[in-house]
Amino acid sequence: MKQLIGGGIAVISGVLLFGFTLVAAAVYTLQMGSGGYYSEYGLYLSALWEVGIVPLVLSIIFFIIGLVLLFKAIDNEWKGKYFLVAEDTKPNDTES
Repeated sequence: MKQLIGGGIAVISGVLLFGFTLVAAAVYTLQMGSGGYYSEYGLYLSALWEVGIVPLVLSIIFFIIGLVLLFKAIDNEWKGKYFLVAEDTKPNDTES
């Protein structure tokens, strides 16, 4: 259950951080519109570079870690539900 909650939080935080970084770069393009950006990258990519690549990398790392945790939690739950049922049943001692 802890892996499921941790994975969900990591995925959501990764998505939110990625989205807010892109929005911040879009807002910053308005400030760079009069000039001061690299012409080979374009306006938006220059603004994204100025905002920072670190939040994008962190958001991708959070998202991947969250997916791994969610996969582990769902895999453990699925194994416990469908494959380990035979281990729970014990033979009766009264039959002997």
